[in-house]
Amino acid sequence: METKLKEHLIQIAGRLTPESTLEDVYEQLSLLADIEISERQEQNGQILTQSEVEQQSKEWVK
Repeated sequence: METKLKEHLIQIAGRLTPESTLEDVYEQLSLLADIEISERQEQNGQILTQSEVEQQSKEWVK
């Protein structure tokens, strides 16, 4: 899986404050990775419609 680690780290570094922690950086990096994965899934047609999600969630709650 191709990642944009350096780009993500530069983007995060631009938002750091003196109070930022390593955990803050990890959370932001994790969020950006999740977004990247979601965008790739959408491009590959691996998405569900609202009605499909509603149907599956009914089965999960049983």
